[in-house]
Amino acid sequence: MHTVGDAAEDPAREQGPVRPYLDDLPMELWGADETAEPRSDSPRRSWWRAVLPVAVALALVGVFVAVLPSLDDTDSGSPGATLGAGESVPSLASIGDNRLLRSGTVLEEVRCELPELGSDPERLRAFYDAELRCLERAWKPALSRAGVEFAPVAVDITDDPATACGELPPSDEATGLYCAEDATIYLPRARTLEAFGLTQEAHIATLAHEYGHHVQHLSGILDDANAQLNRYPAGSPSDLELGRRVELQANCFAGVFLASAVGRGSITDEVGDAAVDDFRNWIDSDTHGTSETQRQWAARGFRHGDAGDCNTWRAPGEDVR
Repeated sequence: MHTVGDAAEDPAREQGPVRPYLDDLPMELWGADETAEPRSDSPRRSWWRAVLPVAVALALVGVFVAVLPSLDDTDSGSPGATLGAGESVPSLASIGDNRLLRSGTVLEEVRCELPELGSDPERLRAFYDAELRCLERAWKPALSRAGVEFAPVAVDITDDPATACGELPPSDEATGLYCAEDATIYLPRARTLEAFGLTQEAHIATLAHEYGHHVQHLSGILDDANAQLNRYPAGSPSDLELGRRVELQANCFAGVFLASAVGRGSITDEVGDAAVDDFRNWIDSDTHGTSETQRQWAARGFRHGDAGDCNTWRAPGEDVR
């Protein structure tokens, strides 16, 4: 096990330029029971209602600041709201029982040979494709051992893509997203270059985070989280906390991947530490957590190298703020 992860936890490290967070909540969480009562829209998320015929959505930008309630098995006052005949909603804590989150889910050690990062479409695509192949080599065996069926994901860098999840948000609101409906990570070239420039560790960290959402989708974590949405009013403290638990877990999964690749090939110890620390550069957000919390969960995965240590669903509320 490497030891450089401890350096990524050093609070004395200088913070880089603060960047907008990615509007990257897996789109599976936007879809739910179309017959349910629609939830109120966040002012910056109302455009989704014109794109997707869904009844519920997890607000990505919160306008409420409050003390977060405990989200344990008794949170909603019942074992679970009914979804349909004989189908009940799992509690947040029970999401932490997912087989992928058992201790010992360690990824394969991989050597990532990444081409030089460039701004032209061919070089940017080649960089992402190389990292994606590395992510698959690391995650696929671990998913298989956990009994999770593997499926590939694509990366699309076109600036005006057609997605199965609807139109992309405006560029001033989002850099990219993961769409579970078409198993694609959308990182429009112009947006990513504006946000990250040619900072290698930022691109590595971002794609690893988005792939973390794909892992959540494959393992069923997103299905269980999606089932929670009807429990909480949009923009409520519980609703926002649910989103943070999803996002922070993706950060942690990114750290686990980096642990499997650090010290070999293009992901040197220095690059690995920088990629983990890059999560500190994402802005404070009610839906993603403070920048320091975002970095801490990435560093946790990096330090332990075990997806079982990424159980945000059983973490106390103060650890997911």
